[in-house]
Formats: sequence, C-alpha cells, structure tokens
Amino acid sequence: MKSKKQNTATQTWEMMQCARESLGQTCLQKIFSRGQTQINRYCSTPIHEDHQRNPFDRLHLLFTELEQAGERELVIAALNHLASTVGCRAQETTEYVPDKMTVAEECLDDYPEKVELDRLITINASPAIVRRQGEHTCREIMETVISYEQHCAEQDY
Repeated sequence: MKSKKQNTATQTWEMMQCARESLGQTCLQKIFSRGQTQINRYCSTPIHEDHQRNPFDRLHLLFTELEQAGERELVIAALNHLASTVGCRAQETTEYVPDKMTVAEECLDDYPEKVELDRLITINASPAIVRRQGEHTCREIMETVISYEQHCAEQDY
C-alpha cells in the first residue's frame, strides 16, 4: 500500500502539478483531452508567459459567474457532485442569521421548508434533491434556534 504524503498545494497550478505527479502526464492528457504542451501550461506558475487557466481556475470562474447570476443552488449541487468522490458535501461557513423579526415568525418560516421536504419524499424525488431540501430545512431551523438563543439572551434566561 502506498504511503500517504502530505500535500501542501494551495494554488490551482500547484494542484495540477501534484495531479500530474500522482497520475502522470498521459493520464491527465486522456482526462482533459489535451496534449502534453497544454497540460504543462495548466501546471505552470502564472509568472510564465505561456501559463493558461487550468480546469480548477475555470471551474472557479464558472461557479463565480453562476452565483452572480443567482444560481447559488446549482453551484452547491456541482460542488457536492465533485466532493462526493471523497465522501464530502459542501457546507456554508457563514453563521446562521435569522431573517425574521421574532422567534414566532422564525418558527413559522420553518414550515414551508419542512412541507417541501415531506412532499419531495412523498413523490419519490431523487435522493440528491431530497438531501438538498433537507439541508435547506436544517438551515431554516438553525435560524430559528439562533433567534431563540438571542431572545433568551435578551431576557436573561
């Protein structure tokens, strides 16, 4: 069994270099349907004249454009697809921020998401769609929890 090595790549071109080292030039050429020269351009540091955006850079640009176009859910779905190869899912890093004025309003805000989750399960929707809706539901519930915590802190509970 091959021993795990520490990967310190932080830039996309470094990630491409590591991929080339791990998989080999020929494998990358087959995956991307590109020749040796193009793969080398993907792996070169941006200070080189012939450096070109590699697939990681292009995906980042695509996801940025989609998010700006209001397609956040599509970006999350794509990220989850990519992350599934290593058994992971995308998770927001931002804090939950209640978007209603009162705890009662936050509680009411939970219902439509839960109803939609149950509806999707009832119609045998794709498990990926159900999971995504479940994540929306959890997000709404966490907004309610945060709202309640804030309310209790204001009341000195």
